[in-house]
Amino acid sequence: MGRSLHIGLGALLSLFFLPSASASSITTSNELTLMSVAPLLTALIIAFFVRRWFIPQQLKNLQVAFEIEDDLYEVHRITRTLRDSRRLLKAGRVGYGVLLYMMGLTGVLILIAELLFNASLFAQFNLYIIATLILIPVLISPWESLNSQLSSRRRDVRSSIGGDLIRRFTTLVFLVISTLLVLAYGYQAEGGTLTPTWLAFAMLMFMAPTIFAYGRIMGASWNMLLINKWRTTRGRANPIDPDKNRFIGRLFSLLLVLFLLTMPVTALNGILTVLYVMINSPANQADVLNYGGIIGYSIFIRIDVISEILFHWEFVKSLPQFLSLYLTLNIAIVGLAFIFELTRNLILGGQSFGGMFGVTLDTPREIRAEKSAQARQLTFAFAGFSGYTVLLLILVCYKEFGSLMPLTATLEANGVDEG
Repeated sequence: MGRSLHIGLGALLSLFFLPSASASSITTSNELTLMSVAPLLTALIIAFFVRRWFIPQQLKNLQVAFEIEDDLYEVHRITRTLRDSRRLLKAGRVGYGVLLYMMGLTGVLILIAELLFNASLFAQFNLYIIATLILIPVLISPWESLNSQLSSRRRDVRSSIGGDLIRRFTTLVFLVISTLLVLAYGYQAEGGTLTPTWLAFAMLMFMAPTIFAYGRIMGASWNMLLINKWRTTRGRANPIDPDKNRFIGRLFSLLLVLFLLTMPVTALNGILTVLYVMINSPANQADVLNYGGIIGYSIFIRIDVISEILFHWEFVKSLPQFLSLYLTLNIAIVGLAFIFELTRNLILGGQSFGGMFGVTLDTPREIRAEKSAQARQLTFAFAGFSGYTVLLLILVCYKEFGSLMPLTATLEANGVDEG
């Protein structure tokens, strides 16, 4: 695994040596040529190896822990080998969750390949494929998150298939109606016009179940994840990583530790920034939003060195290779790595002893004894969060790298911009 990760990092660094493409004008083409098909084929080949090898590899060494006395936990392994992982991936509805995950991942891989082959010319059929592969998990993720959070925690009383179908249909209707109500209110409030602001509010309403689930899980297990990933960084075995990681694995753990440390500050900064902009409507609100909210902008206007660095950052992020590198690292660290950390945490039962108010689908003892309980954790992790992570990634790309993304001019013509 370490050798493959080294090869992957080498491939990332090689992006900077590719010929630079002009991003001044992004166009689309209807022609079916070898160059237009090459990004799709490249992405499909990479996706095949991710599904065949990487996902089972990441699901090795899953463990579950439950308390037998005060502050004394019994730990059991669920998987040890690739065969165990592949067997678990075939259980229950796990394949459905992994399919949604792979759809979002493949959509982003096609986008990366398009940027690498020719950043100024996108094949139109590839754009349709990207949109389809990303939209399906984005639309399904909130529904799956809501169903999982509302599902009964008592597995000794099994609900009927009819009852499950009724519950799932009810949650779907609730999501659709609540989103339409936000759109209708915005349409009325704006005097018969549906503005991008209210479209964003409707999207926020639709994604709320996933956002709340993510917040509950991370809030309940933040302390446990931080401690154990720091132990991994130091090369020590722990419940999440029972086997000692090599250098690359420890490096990724360090990045996750930094991510976890800054998460509360970032969340608070984001909430306060939105409230500040909405209530006060400052004249410099675009700068406040562009330079990291209240904290980032306060640092930016006071330190000349950071201002100089950010000036060069504006130049660097206009390069197609940099966007490709950003997308690739995001997939490697957030899209791939962190969703598996979430899965390990759900299987381990870390929320039950790491904090309060988490999303507990099954007790640790049920997870140890029942394949169906293990399958529920994996299905929830893959189906519930794949669309959410991909949507955030695409939104950030349009925010930070809009000049390189397709259809930016169309979106700006319809009022969807940073202002």
